[in-house]
Amino acid sequence: MLGIAKLCQCASCRISYMLGRVCRQSSLYSLPTNTILNMRKLRFFKNIFGSKLIFRPCIGQNARTNNRQDSPIDYGTISSTRYASHRSSISGCFLFFGLSLMCVGLLASCVGSKADAQEQTPTQTISLVAVNEALKDEPEIADDDEALLANTDDMTPEAKSVYAFLLLDQAFHNDDEDALFEAVPILKELKASNGVWLEAGLWLFNHKSERTQEFVKQARELWPEDSSLLMLNAEVMKDENIDAAINLIRNYLKTHPEESNAKLGLAALILQKDKYNEAYQILETIKDNDRKPYVDLHTAKALIGMKRYDNAVSCLKRAIKNKPDLIEAYIELGELYENLGQINNAIKTYENLLKANFINKNVFLRLIRLSLEINEPERALRYFEAAPDDIPFTLACAEMFLNTKHYLQAETILKPLIERNDAPIDIYLLLAEISWEHLRNLDVALSYIDKMPASYQQSSNTILLRVHLLAKADRKDEALAVVRQGKKIFSDETKFWDLEARILMAQDKLTEAINVLREATAKWPDDMNMLLLMGNILDEAGDKKAALKLMEQIIDREPNNFQALNYVGYSLADANRDLDRAITLLERAIKLAPDRPYIIDSLAWAYYRSGRKTDALREIRRAVKLPSSIDPTIWEHYGDIAKSLSLTQEAREAYAKALELKPDNAEVLRKKISQL
Repeated sequence: MLGIAKLCQCASCRISYMLGRVCRQSSLYSLPTNTILNMRKLRFFKNIFGSKLIFRPCIGQNARTNNRQDSPIDYGTISSTRYASHRSSISGCFLFFGLSLMCVGLLASCVGSKADAQEQTPTQTISLVAVNEALKDEPEIADDDEALLANTDDMTPEAKSVYAFLLLDQAFHNDDEDALFEAVPILKELKASNGVWLEAGLWLFNHKSERTQEFVKQARELWPEDSSLLMLNAEVMKDENIDAAINLIRNYLKTHPEESNAKLGLAALILQKDKYNEAYQILETIKDNDRKPYVDLHTAKALIGMKRYDNAVSCLKRAIKNKPDLIEAYIELGELYENLGQINNAIKTYENLLKANFINKNVFLRLIRLSLEINEPERALRYFEAAPDDIPFTLACAEMFLNTKHYLQAETILKPLIERNDAPIDIYLLLAEISWEHLRNLDVALSYIDKMPASYQQSSNTILLRVHLLAKADRKDEALAVVRQGKKIFSDETKFWDLEARILMAQDKLTEAINVLREATAKWPDDMNMLLLMGNILDEAGDKKAALKLMEQIIDREPNNFQALNYVGYSLADANRDLDRAITLLERAIKLAPDRPYIIDSLAWAYYRSGRKTDALREIRRAVKLPSSIDPTIWEHYGDIAKSLSLTQEAREAYAKALELKPDNAEVLRKKISQL
């Protein structure tokens, strides 16, 4: 969910823009926006504040621009900044706000009424230009000079307001939290506008200050009716106590029942608690003329939680139509289409996001991933070529092409990087993997590793890759020699012990593999992966009793280890004993790993053994539909279950599929087919 404070941030940009625009229109004052005030100005200011300087800052409570319109914050605006590409801090925005503070006579009614202003007899006016001019001959001073601590008792209200601005500017540009809090008493005395408090509060929030809550509390004492400060207060509270934040807004709504911004903020917090119906009901009470795009956005989130997907799509489309730059609505709509399996619609949505000038690497990554999902690698490659040039991004894309076995495209995007001086060493590892997986050329693959600097060739990952390549090329003796050499160098890395045992297992040297794992488990007794591997090798060696005992020990120590749960559950089902416990263990394993075909098969077999044949058929059908369902045992079980329900044709097709996978028990399968 999006943070309430981000809504405030975007709106504060609008405040600053408005005031900055007024400043730029004034002939009395102009200053490049990149001017940064510093402590020398505070010293200069301290030396002149007693001469009854008259400023017209828009910082006082009675400012004509200081009503609720001064801070046009709405909750929705904050949320859009999650994906916005504007400045990450508000200091740049506040500079515009600050310019208006320094304008001579720009807003005559900012401090006091017009009549009050006429009663004053200014003896001098000053602009920031004058300050800069006067500073020409000022000596440099250290930022921590104690002399900079001005006594504000003798300042005029106007001088105090400018001094407060200088302190705030110092805080924002130098990350000086103490300077900000030095300004707080002045802001309270002058009853500074809600916009000023909001700007400063957001700065503290964005800097993760522990004093943000303290500051916001003081701001709300001055401006208890301001909904923007209320939203910021709730955002500060929610991480520690979201219920307290919700109650804060509920109490506000008791006296402001039609405040749409507060309703939207409340609904957003309730959505974070997954109370979709309640959030939806709150959003539905917002009047039509207040139903801004952000209301549609959060209504869509509630509808998605309620599984009303078509209505959610309509809300998101309306939000985008009414606010074409509402980035989060595009993201939400794209993700919804993905979850609905409407990949082409998701791609179109993300493309529209790019057309909205949201050029973001994550959007390109999504487009590339989705293109690969629908097996369009050339389209994915075009998206890659249109994205900003970035090495980490290129590596991430290469991994996606590799994982989907599009080796040619992966090689295409990686090879140009070799010539770059800033190319990371991982490129050689990826190209080595491609050379084997795509070309099955071990010599070329190893040549990429050999091109790496000697220090990198002896790194853990490089040695492991060399072992993998040798093992895949069926040069297992060489692989075993390399992994054992690596184990001597990296004796504290479990990966080498694990890989040595697997290579020995592939060579049918099961006793040696078990001995390696006994040493490893003695060295790392809490390593569950090592214990699991040992259990599997014990099973492969025919010692099923020892394997089952070890797996039970793993469950005792790690009750949610789905691998051990599956092993014990299937072993019990296959032995046709303790079937209730077998089903319990396997149902728990599926909750932990819902899309593993071998676990679904285990549960189907346990159902079958216990006489729950309809449940067994449902689960086995689900197992074989999964893309990784290539185990002939799963298809054989499918045939057995279908046969028991007199589904002869279905059973025949299942047995035939098992035979296609060339199992060890081919003769048994042929006999089963003949008996149908």
